[in-house]
Amino acid sequence: MTNKWVWWLLPLLAVGVWWLGYAGDANGVWPWRHEMLLLTGLLGMTYMAISLLLALRLPQLEVWCGGLDRMLRLHRQTAIGGTLALTAHWLVVEAPKWAVSAGLLSRPARRGAEVGAGAGNGISLHALGNTLGEWSFYLLIALVVLSLLALVSYGRFRLIHRLAPIIYLAGWGHGLCLLPQIGAMTPVGVSIWLIGGLGAIGALYSLLGLVGVRDRHPGRVIAVRALADHTCELTMQLERPLAHYRPGQFAFFEFDAKEGPHPFTLVRVSADRRQLVIAVRALGDHTRQLVAQARVGDEVVVTGPYGAFVAPQGGGRALWLGAGIGITPFVAWLEGLTARGERGEGITLIQCAPDLAGAVYHRRLAELCHRTGVRYQLHLDKAAGRLDLARIAQDAPEQVWFCGPEGMADALTRLLPDGHLHRELFRFR
Repeated sequence: MTNKWVWWLLPLLAVGVWWLGYAGDANGVWPWRHEMLLLTGLLGMTYMAISLLLALRLPQLEVWCGGLDRMLRLHRQTAIGGTLALTAHWLVVEAPKWAVSAGLLSRPARRGAEVGAGAGNGISLHALGNTLGEWSFYLLIALVVLSLLALVSYGRFRLIHRLAPIIYLAGWGHGLCLLPQIGAMTPVGVSIWLIGGLGAIGALYSLLGLVGVRDRHPGRVIAVRALADHTCELTMQLERPLAHYRPGQFAFFEFDAKEGPHPFTLVRVSADRRQLVIAVRALGDHTRQLVAQARVGDEVVVTGPYGAFVAPQGGGRALWLGAGIGITPFVAWLEGLTARGERGEGITLIQCAPDLAGAVYHRRLAELCHRTGVRYQLHLDKAAGRLDLARIAQDAPEQVWFCGPEGMADALTRLLPDGHLHRELFRFR
């Protein structure tokens, strides 16, 4: 699935729904302001509802999106799209007021008491709706800014991100309060009920802590082994087996409830799916702490597995390229090939590392490649210089699978023809 439909199809659908309810009688700034409020509000609500649903890790949505990594990227993009639409909505509300204050516009004649006024308490649904809409918008802007600029640690961001369903429900409440003015049975009104209600169900699902609950597996660390400087291997025993697993997938591992879960590739999974192995490199605060402090007996909660970065089916020439700790899914692929007794002729695996000490699993990879017929190359930057990606792209077969630093992935994306590069998007913030 590509993300293009997010930027083209959703706005077109929103315009279509709005057009169905447009009476064609808007004349002047204020009537058109009302129509644009309907359109931008509908678009913003739709984006945010989809963003919420994508964050629920529903299996069928993961399949449609091509893996959880792409689903969470789409979640992020729809949240940004919703924020842009709701910013336009806010500007449509405020800009005419600024024009009136500047003497550029005349204030419209009032139409009497607001529809939906409370009986005797002086509080109207309209006023309540405006308050909900305004404050939910400000909170949304703050949340998106914190997310995009990474102004707080991952652990704090995770806590702040829990506000998202509440912000959505407040925004949906804004739309519901304005239904007497919009018309509950108009196309826009029905969309507020249906699309907004679907998003509200997703918000409640998230608030109740049901995301990933079926895929949670408690366990404990049974072995810790140093792989290289600042890199270790953890082996965990689960209380119950994983429901499903394909080599190359990842899972979320929670060693500390305050820090929350972090994703790691499953390097090996035992035949009974109760013993898992991951490799951890000290790349951030959490992984540095994990490498330094992980001990046998530590409790862990594993959620997953997820992802679609799995070994391709069928033969033919292919290039597998793993850089740094990004070699781990290819270890899993080769372990799977070996366990099934399959061969990998026509496949070349290149492992890229700064030096031999940093080339994790290089001995195991050489052994697995020998068993499966995969051609293995070890590239050490300090000895041979940086890997020439332009040459790699020029000589590469049609199918290239990469896992490693984001900069290398972006360079390969530019160098290879569309559709030739397969990569995982290990960026979930």
